[in-house]
Amino acid sequence: METRDDSFSKGGRILGKIRRQLTGMIKPGLDLFEIETAARKLITDAGAVPNFVFVDNYGFATCLMVNDEVVHCRPRHYRIAEGDLITVDVGLEWHGWQLDTADSLLAGQPDDKFIKTGRQALNKAIMAVKPGNRIGNISKIIQEILEKNSYSAVRQYCGHGLGKQIHEDPQIPCYLEESVVNTPLIKPGMTLAVEVMMNEGGYKVVLDKDGWRSRTADGSRSAQFEHSILVTTSGPKILT
Repeated sequence: METRDDSFSKGGRILGKIRRQLTGMIKPGLDLFEIETAARKLITDAGAVPNFVFVDNYGFATCLMVNDEVVHCRPRHYRIAEGDLITVDVGLEWHGWQLDTADSLLAGQPDDKFIKTGRQALNKAIMAVKPGNRIGNISKIIQEILEKNSYSAVRQYCGHGLGKQIHEDPQIPCYLEESVVNTPLIKPGMTLAVEVMMNEGGYKVVLDKDGWRSRTADGSRSAQFEHSILVTTSGPKILT
């Protein structure tokens, strides 16, 4: 029988492959909604469940953001232009366990400093996901790398724990609001969605009237980088 960790590992491999397939589609001229259509098919063909669909009746398998859009944007028909910053956020349920991942890139162009900084922040933050550290260690690393490069960490949204529900404790902010020692201890067996949510300008965001889509308040670009991580006794295991 498949154990919890086995399920997370297998589901994570499936989701990581799907994320790479979806971001591989991104090019100038593509209709954004084609990514949503592909995600639903890839997830269901793999024998998994598109878990975003059921979060507060969201209704879609992906969140797809363009340029100044920060998080939770419902897929729509939009023709991608050269140089658009596109973020694909996608999740699935595998045998009852929830997984989540995201990536950002430029349509038709190589990564710029903004994108490279986000990737660096995620990689460094993941190295801190080990027993004995605290959630604040993750937050501190993300904030320091972003601000060192004159970018800002989104404060209204955060990473999170994963389990039978897609959003569980602990919350994992992209910035450190209090002392590290006052944040939750990282323990073996935890599964965490570590997210770097960053803006090119200020950290403030505004929510659209639909109650889902948020944008940067100053119109600057936003990006998101996320992996699901299993905490083991020897350190972090990247699932996605």
